[in-house]
Amino acid sequence: MFYPTNCRQQSSHSMIEDDVRRRRIVCLNCSLTSWLPWILHSLIEEEESLAPRIEVFTMCVRVPFLFGSPALETTARVVIHLIFRRTGRHLFLVDNDDGKPPLLKRMIEDYGECCYMSALGSFKRRVAYSNVRHDHIVGWRTSSIRRNSELPKWEDSLNEKYPHIVFEEHCKACDMEQCEPTALANDCSDKLEEELVTGLSRVSWEKVDVSFHSCKQRSAAHSLIQSYPNPLQRSQAYAIVKQTFVSPKDVVAEEIVIQKNSPRGVHFRRAGPRERVYFKSEEVRACIVTCGGLCPGINTVIREIVCGLNYMYGIDNILGIEGGYRGFYSKNTMQLTPKVVNDIHKRGGTFLQTSRGGHDTNKIVDNIHDRGINQVYIIGGDGTQKGAAAIYKVLNSINMILFLSYSLFARSVPCKMLNVHTFVKEVAKRGLQVAVAGIPKTIDNDIAVIDKSFGFDTAVEEAQRAINAAHVEVESVENGVGIVKLMGRYSGFIAMFATLASRDVDCCLIPESHFYLEGQGGLFEFIEQRVKENGHMVIVLAEGAGQEYLSQSMHPVDEKDASGNRLLLDVGLWLTQKIKDHFTNVRKMAINLKYIDPTYMIRAIPSNASDNIYCTLLAQSAVHGAMAGYTGFTVGPVNSRHAYIPISRVTETHNVVKVTDRMWARLLASTNQPSFLQNEEGTESFDKKTLDVIN
Repeated sequence: MFYPTNCRQQSSHSMIEDDVRRRRIVCLNCSLTSWLPWILHSLIEEEESLAPRIEVFTMCVRVPFLFGSPALETTARVVIHLIFRRTGRHLFLVDNDDGKPPLLKRMIEDYGECCYMSALGSFKRRVAYSNVRHDHIVGWRTSSIRRNSELPKWEDSLNEKYPHIVFEEHCKACDMEQCEPTALANDCSDKLEEELVTGLSRVSWEKVDVSFHSCKQRSAAHSLIQSYPNPLQRSQAYAIVKQTFVSPKDVVAEEIVIQKNSPRGVHFRRAGPRERVYFKSEEVRACIVTCGGLCPGINTVIREIVCGLNYMYGIDNILGIEGGYRGFYSKNTMQLTPKVVNDIHKRGGTFLQTSRGGHDTNKIVDNIHDRGINQVYIIGGDGTQKGAAAIYKVLNSINMILFLSYSLFARSVPCKMLNVHTFVKEVAKRGLQVAVAGIPKTIDNDIAVIDKSFGFDTAVEEAQRAINAAHVEVESVENGVGIVKLMGRYSGFIAMFATLASRDVDCCLIPESHFYLEGQGGLFEFIEQRVKENGHMVIVLAEGAGQEYLSQSMHPVDEKDASGNRLLLDVGLWLTQKIKDHFTNVRKMAINLKYIDPTYMIRAIPSNASDNIYCTLLAQSAVHGAMAGYTGFTVGPVNSRHAYIPISRVTETHNVVKVTDRMWARLLASTNQPSFLQNEEGTESFDKKTLDVIN
């Protein structure tokens, strides 16, 4: 087991308290354990100065005991391999691979290429945390690396801040003569266990013993979390609410339309205030940052996070990080209060300023650590949420060594390929108790899992103004053709919903729907037909549509913006020129083309009433989740119920329009345009091809 912590700011008392209450315990599978010494040894060989940099590496080695009962241990040795197979044989020292000693014994003896003890001795500190009673996973003598005769007498702690600590001891390393195994009976397993304890005593240990005997949940001693009554219990605003708090058992289903015998499916924790919170209000130091492009509603989210923290939880220490992720390490901050943000929701853009890129995880985490921030609210789209996930992983990198062990075991990646500096940096950041909450922002509505993103309703409403302007223009001239380009790099939701809402659109082109220009059933033929029938035509075009044609007829620019998004060619100008050339040179038909691109007008406006309400719900849900101690989550509605969703789930893929669903069929019925599709198989293959071109 590994318990990495950060001792530069915490005493051993605070380390054990934080580790236990945050359940920062990771069991390392013994079949992978043999890889760990090789990893550590290789890292030390790679850079000689590594060991002095690692100030903390706490570890507890698990040796094979079962509730401390000899009868159970004896029985388990015989049948354990039937349950846990290879791992069980390793745990109970009954493995005999190719005549070699048991794996755990080879580890303490640096047998062959297994340099476990050498690597362990290279660290400055090793701390063993042990539950004295009621831990039915690992016995006290096992976790504390002691013999029965060495177990200390303990009394209830007199420390008010860390009442669970009952005994502390610093054990110096024993030399080889002092580390001779104690004489035992003829039981081979007991001898091996004695050799393990003796071998581990060759390095120094700091031992911290804890007891939860006075807790109500004594059997869950290793998973208790310190919590406090929610201040909302005293709130006048919630005094009349019948059910103020959300039960921890409440979940929201990702899929609500299923077949009778379908599996249960994926569920997310329901968002909302909890009866008990993890943070004390006076100890909270929160920060808010906005990243990526502009979107209606950003200022409303900022305002409601500040007001929610202050009005509901009495938190005054709130920082605004200016200029996106770069603001963390360029020292641009401002103090946020309800008075400062009182009327920012009436403005467009972002009060805190924004930028693309600038995500240096190590610098950001260093700054969070140095400022003592323990709640981070990150407002941004897909790229921003990936950055939030990276920050969360570093802040909670307790699993780093387990992850490296598994990766090397499963993929056989040479250790030299790993970035040593990054590894050390991440290990050094363990133990920080920081809640990372993401609020998804994308005007395109392309974030997966959630029903929609804030600002989308406002964008659709404003897009109709541009469509109406185009319709007025083309209706006022002979053979008028209007093209309106809207946002939609990966998905055409804005174009689709604006078309459905407007009723003045004759054709809608989106990235998910393949279209072609020439030939029977092509776009040129449809334009000519509609202009002859009505005298005019309006086309709504998403910016990501038709990129495969542009890449064929023009040399694509293989460049990306600071957020990592590929720079798209202007499909609006390209299509305008193609239509003009076709009807002028081929059809010899005079047309009046009008091209409108309202992108920056839409991005810069304040959010409408619907989005303002939605932003309030998102902000308050994020605050409730962070105060409850959740981290690494993003918040959003799933089937109209707000839920806490792991950030990794919303960054796995993009939310796209399904052209085989009823909503797209409704659009086709409304515009009476051709679908440009032949079958479902072609649709699926094109969707993948289109995304490959855009990416």
